[in-house]
Amino acid sequence: MPGTSGHENPARDIPSREKAPAGDVSRAPAGRLRLPGPTLLLVLGFAVLASISAMSITLVYRAQDDADSVTHTLRVMNAISQLQVMVRRAESAERGFLITGGDGFLRFYEESKARALPSLDEIGALTQDNPAQQARVAEARPLLDSRFASFERAIALRQSGDLEAAQADLKADRSEGAMSRLGTLLIDMKAAETQLLDSRAIASRHSAGWLTAVSAGGFAVVLALGGLALYLNRRTIAALEEAQQELETVNAGLEQRVAARTADLKEANDEIQRFAYIVSHDLRSPLVNIMGFTSEIETMRTELFQRLGRLRETAGEAREADAEMAVDFEEALGFIKTSITRMDRLINAILALSREGRKEFMPVDVDVGELIANIAGSMAHQTNEVGAVIRAGQLPVIHSDRLALEQIFTNLLDNALKYLRDGVPGVIEVSAVNTPGFITFVVKDNGRGIDPKDRGRVFELFRRSGRQDRPGEGIGLAHVRALVRRMGGLISLDSTLGEGSTLKVTLPRRLPIDNGHKDT
Repeated sequence: MPGTSGHENPARDIPSREKAPAGDVSRAPAGRLRLPGPTLLLVLGFAVLASISAMSITLVYRAQDDADSVTHTLRVMNAISQLQVMVRRAESAERGFLITGGDGFLRFYEESKARALPSLDEIGALTQDNPAQQARVAEARPLLDSRFASFERAIALRQSGDLEAAQADLKADRSEGAMSRLGTLLIDMKAAETQLLDSRAIASRHSAGWLTAVSAGGFAVVLALGGLALYLNRRTIAALEEAQQELETVNAGLEQRVAARTADLKEANDEIQRFAYIVSHDLRSPLVNIMGFTSEIETMRTELFQRLGRLRETAGEAREADAEMAVDFEEALGFIKTSITRMDRLINAILALSREGRKEFMPVDVDVGELIANIAGSMAHQTNEVGAVIRAGQLPVIHSDRLALEQIFTNLLDNALKYLRDGVPGVIEVSAVNTPGFITFVVKDNGRGIDPKDRGRVFELFRRSGRQDRPGEGIGLAHVRALVRRMGGLISLDSTLGEGSTLKVTLPRRLPIDNGHKDT
């Protein structure tokens, strides 16, 4: 690129001296160890890092699965313990009520019963993938119901005043067999889960051990590659220093050559500056001439076909073929005029972007909320015509270029209004998100949306996406991106086809003045 290659290596002007490049450390003399070149070492390092990353990710997921399994087993064991405690508490509460008749024991019993049944349901839900545990849960359910039925019979007798019958029932405890079997089932269930916990804990430790080994091994490999890279770098630096000394000796007239090359580059830059004039004058002039001659041809068309008709009459030929030729002639002229008009618009667009690239920014305090309100007011006729509404949230005051901001938001709002969905009332919302040093402005619409394959191209110059049923040359979003980048910001697009689009523009709170001098 002219203007940036002023430090081009003048050594290429030296007559042919056979010399190995300083950075090619793999071209060692005979008898010396051939070491990998920087490119091969870089590829090898990336391959090692990619392998370590892939293995680490796999092991992390495996460790997470093992941890989830351990957590799941602990939840099952906790539910079993909860059920055991609730049954014992219910039994104690029942006996306390039979002995004392106190309402506190009765409430304690009801609370324990209410928590026991959900605990059994939780065990069943957590062990759905364990047929053995499911069988135990199925067997435990009627035993638990039988146990609570026995408790409630004794409680009912005590409440009716038949203390002797209730105490007799307590002593008989007809469901003792059920309780014993229920206790055995719960113990078996906990033992099975303990076994699972042990195996899963071992698997988790193994995964953690492999992860540690891979990380340590990867660190060692990376450290070795880093050491080799450092060694190669030192060799390269030594070779470069040697080459620099040779260059200083050979190129005694370096300053003169640089001056000559700088003059050449200045001339090239001046040639680039004349490009704008070529576009605006020399390239436009042929277009004007073509358009003029096209108009003359169109004017001569009638006379041409009249003469052709008279010649055909003189020759005794039919004139039907002339009508078809006239249609083709008209169509060709239409294509020429359309192409000329489009080229004229494209030239104007290029010139506009070129002028914007050379313009300097003038940062001032800008109330973005007021700016959006003014833009929405200027678009009132357009929004009323398409039945849309522009809503703005709480927007901040930033130190930036007012004209650039106006151009950015005008293009974004105009683009949103242009591509609304048919039959759907348009809603365009403008909001802002504060971040340290930056403000992210969000322009969201419920329009047509953009196909995923077209999201990147919408920011390209003269590129458009979707149905081309709206006027435009495809420079709006390209212009926005150029302005945002020059202001030190970023622009991104998130869109769903048929639902709408969201454009996010991140700008600095305070625009650096030197940003206005950067080229696009």
